[in-house]
Amino acid sequence: MKITPIIGLEVHVELKTNSKMFCSCNATHFHVDPNTHTCPICLGLLGALPVPNKLAIDWCIKLGLALNCNINNKSFFERKHYFYPDLPKGYQITQLQKPIAINGYLEIEGQKIRINRAHMEEDAGKSIHQKGETLLDFNRSGVPLIEIVSEPDINSPEIAKKYLYRLQQIIRYLGISDADIEKGTMRCEPTVNLNINGHFTPLVEIKNIAGLSGAMDAINYEIKRQTEEFQKNKEEKSKENKTTRGWDAEKRESYELRQKGDAADYRYFPEPDIPPFEFSQQKIDEIKKEIPELPDQKINKYVSWGVSNIDAESIIDNQNFANCFDKAVGDNTKNARQIANFFLGPLKVELEIDKINPLHFADLVESLNKNEISSTVAKQIILESYRTDKNPLDIAKEKNLLQVSDTNKIEEIAKKIIIDNPKAVEDFKKNPNSIGFLLGQVMKASAGTANPTIVKETLEKLLK
Repeated sequence: MKITPIIGLEVHVELKTNSKMFCSCNATHFHVDPNTHTCPICLGLLGALPVPNKLAIDWCIKLGLALNCNINNKSFFERKHYFYPDLPKGYQITQLQKPIAINGYLEIEGQKIRINRAHMEEDAGKSIHQKGETLLDFNRSGVPLIEIVSEPDINSPEIAKKYLYRLQQIIRYLGISDADIEKGTMRCEPTVNLNINGHFTPLVEIKNIAGLSGAMDAINYEIKRQTEEFQKNKEEKSKENKTTRGWDAEKRESYELRQKGDAADYRYFPEPDIPPFEFSQQKIDEIKKEIPELPDQKINKYVSWGVSNIDAESIIDNQNFANCFDKAVGDNTKNARQIANFFLGPLKVELEIDKINPLHFADLVESLNKNEISSTVAKQIILESYRTDKNPLDIAKEKNLLQVSDTNKIEEIAKKIIIDNPKAVEDFKKNPNSIGFLLGQVMKASAGTANPTIVKETLEKLLK
């Protein structure tokens, strides 16, 4: 059978604004006493009127632009009706017809994953199930959310994970959310069905996923489950409606929750208490100027500097780390590959950008290239240089770590090593490639300061 997965991703991102989407309540809810950050608006009490959070809307525009979306100059909110205990109003204020951002994309491994929309809405409360009862906490009710909906362009769980990871990085670079899946500030709901020899399995939406690996596991399971269901009875199963399934991380399997509704089932209509709004091109351009250099832009830049793609990906994983690397390189882009080795080695720690001195890095690389210090010594002193703000070469001089190129001194050390290691000398006579042991002993005796090229040449001359 030819099986092609058809995967789309709906991602909800909780914004880290100080206040909620339609009221002035504190939007913080993680590890907060239940129902302490609430008011008549987010509790859905009669007569309470919503007032939109301007910053949240600006951030939605910013994310839309970062995802290569077009921004709708005119937009409005709508009511989406459904009953659930943690939805106090009996409807959610969201967007359907005129989302803020549309028709974007993210490029993953050379493939464009189209983004249908990014729109604003409010979060629901939280149901807590314990001891046979369900308790409701409305601290999260009304917290601003951006929903990002991809087109079903993804054909493997691996690409889905990479898409989510890049999306998470972009959101963090913009500074609009922690995008922490484990804490629920970024939530992912994959939609999965299969094209099996031209037959399409029913669409399934998967909920309750925690973690990027969890998303990949859930998609993998659903591909396997739908394949097995299709093989059992494709005639009956092809008549099923769309379904929503939950993900059990412990059992590593999905389970049916309910039939999935269509837009008509939610009775969308324009929110009567919030007028439509417009964005001028000037406003959109102002927000666009606030967007920092994003992960893909940094990767392309680093690769053009001679840094490998793998190392570039590692550097951009954290925005502050990448910015520190940029400062360390400065105008000396020819040194970028060597500086990247320091950052992904001894400097792979929590860095403060104000403590990065590009002159120190330039001096260190120059000394390395002149064989004044060894790469081992460079790695030893760069972290101390960062912590103390001392020039690494001064540290090397203080600790007598400058590389020795004096042939007479190296020859003196090499002669002693040869006398002390007769067996290694015999081994060399049988196999010249075994010189590595003697070379290592000379380097050890010189505390790593001897120039290894001169050491090897000296040993070979003396042994022959």
